[in-house]
Amino acid sequence: MGNGLDSAREIAMLKAVAALDPVKANVAQFLENFQVDGQTCLVFEMLDRSLLQLFEETRRKPLSLSMIRPIAQQLLTAFDALKGIGVVHSDLKIDNVMLADHPGEPFRVKLIDFGASFYTFENVRGHLMQPLGYRAPEVVLGLPVSEAIDMWGLGCMLLSIYHAAHPFSIRCQYQYMRDIVDTLGQPADHLLSDGYFTNKFFNFDSPAWCLKTKEEYQCGTGIEPQIRKMSFKSLDDLITLDTEKQESIELKDQRAFVRLLKSLLHMDPEKRITPEKALQQPFITMAHLMDDLDTSYVTECVDKMQVCPTGEPEKELLSDNEASAPPCPGGADSAAFCSCHDDITNTPSSIDGAAAAGVIVESGSAVPLVSHGAAGPAEETPAADGSPDEGPPFEVKESWLTIICKLFGKAITPCLQSK
Repeated sequence: MGNGLDSAREIAMLKAVAALDPVKANVAQFLENFQVDGQTCLVFEMLDRSLLQLFEETRRKPLSLSMIRPIAQQLLTAFDALKGIGVVHSDLKIDNVMLADHPGEPFRVKLIDFGASFYTFENVRGHLMQPLGYRAPEVVLGLPVSEAIDMWGLGCMLLSIYHAAHPFSIRCQYQYMRDIVDTLGQPADHLLSDGYFTNKFFNFDSPAWCLKTKEEYQCGTGIEPQIRKMSFKSLDDLITLDTEKQESIELKDQRAFVRLLKSLLHMDPEKRITPEKALQQPFITMAHLMDDLDTSYVTECVDKMQVCPTGEPEKELLSDNEASAPPCPGGADSAAFCSCHDDITNTPSSIDGAAAAGVIVESGSAVPLVSHGAAGPAEETPAADGSPDEGPPFEVKESWLTIICKLFGKAITPCLQSK
């Protein structure tokens, strides 16, 4: 697919996503496109900076859970909206999460960059997608893909901004697979047996599969793995154990966060949590903190969540100019893709979505889906850079009940009982 086709495809996808309310769906508002000297220019709403830029400004200081929660809620809402129109983003990373107005609305975020997006009905199995470090195991193994890959990517992103480092390798596919197997467990045998590229990483030792050693991988591929040491052995290691604070509020919040991560990072895409169900997780609804509403910790958490748009997702995520069904890239609307052959050029600011959104001039920023043979995708050089707890209803103060209900609507109502 040439650059002209890439640009036409991205524009068509942006127009489909524009059917969503950009405020409630937490996606950057696409305004228009035009041509200048053969280059395609895309115009978006004005935004602030990317999460990557924020990390660089703070010297990659990890974010607190009170900061991560609104980011997670807004991105889950965005992915729920995209799922509703059958779109997979497939390129989530901290570069593609923009802060809308960090000084005015801290951690109000929007999802950007739909250049690698595709529809769920498209056959993209075996294609290279997602940055290594955020790549779902079904993509690495060559299994069928769905919107579940975005949930995996979100789990990796949330883990990285909490840990202030990529949890899994971003330089070597073998080491990436070893990292997730060591941390999360090996994919089930039925998944491995169905993968196009399983033999690149695993040996079949009847009746089960086992991960290749680094020597076996190098012998089979000619690629020397880039070995690294993991900083934690399981997600449970993220929970800070303090013998003097075994039942602290922070500890409860950490446990809820880890439960969310485990549900996002399930090795089986069929069992991975959906955006809708993830929005009902205790970490997002803060149901586990209802006993501690008068504490400064929970007060801060509630305050930071006020940047999250509220409303009935099913009724309000579509914009006033609700679009009809999205165009099919390979169907009746194919002529729209074939009629555009103008190149797209890239500027450094478009990669991070930096600063002004105003006009973005891109060159090949739409990442094409690359098909690979039986040997699987080649190694790449990286760019720089759970169910809710059950229990008796809580008694809460009326003022806090009003705030919580405003933030979360119906999601948390069953957990509360006013005086």
